[in-house]
Amino acid sequence: MRKRLIYSLSLLFLLFSLGAGITMLYTYRITGDLESVITLHRIEIIRQNFVINIQTVQSNLYATGTIFGKELDAIVDNVSAMDASVKNCLSCHHNEEMTDRLVKVNEMVEQYKEAISYLVTSTANEQRIERLKMVAVSIGDSLLGRTQEMAAIADNVLRRRTIEAVRAINQTRLILIITLVGSFMLALGIAVILTRQITRPVIELVNAARMLAAGKLGYKTEYHDDTEFGEVAESFNAMSTALQAEHDKTNRYIDQLSGLYKVTLDFYDIVEMDQAFQDTCLSIADILKVKQVILFLYDDARKAFVPSTAAFTLTVDYRDTMHYSLEKMVELYQVSGGLPIVINEYANAGGYEFLVPDPQREKNMMAAWLLTKEKMLGVLRVSNKEGDFGEEDAKILIILANHMAVAMENAELYRNLQEKMEELRKTQEQLIQSAKLAAIGELASNVAHEINNPLTSIIGFTELAREDDDKEMIGNSLDIIEKEALRAREIVRQLLGFARKKPLQLTEVKINDVLKDVVVLSSAQARMSKVKISEEYEDVPITIGDVDQLKQVFLNIITNAVQAMPHGGILTIKTAMVGDFIFVSIADTGQGIPPEFRQRIFEPFFSTKKDSGTGLGLSISYRIIQDHGGRIDVESQEGKGTTFIVRLPIKVAVGTV
Repeated sequence: MRKRLIYSLSLLFLLFSLGAGITMLYTYRITGDLESVITLHRIEIIRQNFVINIQTVQSNLYATGTIFGKELDAIVDNVSAMDASVKNCLSCHHNEEMTDRLVKVNEMVEQYKEAISYLVTSTANEQRIERLKMVAVSIGDSLLGRTQEMAAIADNVLRRRTIEAVRAINQTRLILIITLVGSFMLALGIAVILTRQITRPVIELVNAARMLAAGKLGYKTEYHDDTEFGEVAESFNAMSTALQAEHDKTNRYIDQLSGLYKVTLDFYDIVEMDQAFQDTCLSIADILKVKQVILFLYDDARKAFVPSTAAFTLTVDYRDTMHYSLEKMVELYQVSGGLPIVINEYANAGGYEFLVPDPQREKNMMAAWLLTKEKMLGVLRVSNKEGDFGEEDAKILIILANHMAVAMENAELYRNLQEKMEELRKTQEQLIQSAKLAAIGELASNVAHEINNPLTSIIGFTELAREDDDKEMIGNSLDIIEKEALRAREIVRQLLGFARKKPLQLTEVKINDVLKDVVVLSSAQARMSKVKISEEYEDVPITIGDVDQLKQVFLNIITNAVQAMPHGGILTIKTAMVGDFIFVSIADTGQGIPPEFRQRIFEPFFSTKKDSGTGLGLSISYRIIQDHGGRIDVESQEGKGTTFIVRLPIKVAVGTV
């Protein structure tokens, strides 16, 4: 395109130069013709002056000797002017004919001067003067005739030269008009052609760029030429192809990273190893676009690495031949420097031929090691990829192998952790049961008083019934005996239900009723410590929980509160609804908890009771409330008392409305 612009502008400049040159040539010619015309006009003026001088002299000659005669000095002046005019004409360049005529005119002027001179200087008689005058007049007439003849010739030449000059001027004007119009048309044509040649590729490239911006990567323009625009179009097509390739490559990386992310997440959720390994091998096959993935794990019985899991089914003969000894694998690991083994051409397999038992079945192969800090767990082997394995494939495989090794190690740790957790759970249950029994031991003496009261009534009314003959009185005594016996049985039932070890049983719970039952169990201990129990229950909704465990929590808190007031006090129990939670407040007026102990009261085995207590009561209570989705908070001031606040979420049983 640059050459086209240069050629076009050069052609336009050449046309202007040609028109300017022709115009300058014609202008030069016109200038010469005009100078000739001007010269001829100047000569014509001289001729006219010459003629006027002759005519003046002739008139003066005819009038000489009359009253109309002029001074002889005027005649002499005119003759001198005539002579000067002729001399002036002779000084110019003329053709040969005109020069001869001027020479003759000059000779006649000399004769005229001589005749005038004789006439002026003559003093003879009048006849001689008259004769001299006639001679001078005759010469003047001849000179005038010749001058007029020359004037006619000059007039013809002047007319011809003027016509030629006008014609040349018209031709120059025409040439200028033709040059300007031609240049304008040529410039317009060049502009249209160049504009079309420039805008067409620009429009094509703009449309291609819009297609590219719209997401159609790889789009190519069909514009082709041998100009710079053609090079730009080729560069654009190359750029679009490169962008498409990079986009495909990026998408492939994204797919691989997404698959890698998914596989990595699955690694850390592994519980059932065999199925997890099968799913992982399938995911690896999809990520690396291979037709087979085999996981080799070490078999203690065979002392070798054997196929454990494969993405796709292995034939029996193929599986039986793929056994690798630990020593051989360690040797290969050391030779490879811990890097994956890549075989794209089995002819160049080097010392890794044994990794491919049947090259006819597999196109290529890559293997990576599953390692922990202590040992080699296995080998991850992939094969049959369309195209060669590259560096990126090796990086992804080693990442997957490392994650799989970590997952296997985590799975082993998880199994060990499960075993430890099971042991801890059993130990914790034993501790909870021990805490229950300890609480029961503390309650035993107080419960004995509760049972002794109905037993005393039963024994007393039984003796009265034996001695009394009145059936109505006996019936009243039996009613009292039955009531007291049921009362004793309920106390024993509650005590046994609390002490019995059983799995968590969620049922509908009325918190107010649970608290009332616990207060009954604690009332004897409270009376012995001179503690007054104040109960303020609001109407709270039914929730879901384990009644026995909740009783244990409240019993632990109430027992601790009573023990914190050995010289008496007030124990206030309140319930309320706050948002979606049931609040249970148990406040005492004891000595309070020191600040340095306040953050540790829920720690296992921490106790401020030097002679009694296991330090498990509040710790177990805290865990039970957490299992119910709630929490326990404590507020305390030394010398003023302590308040425990239990928050329990409101839960509705499944299937209820």
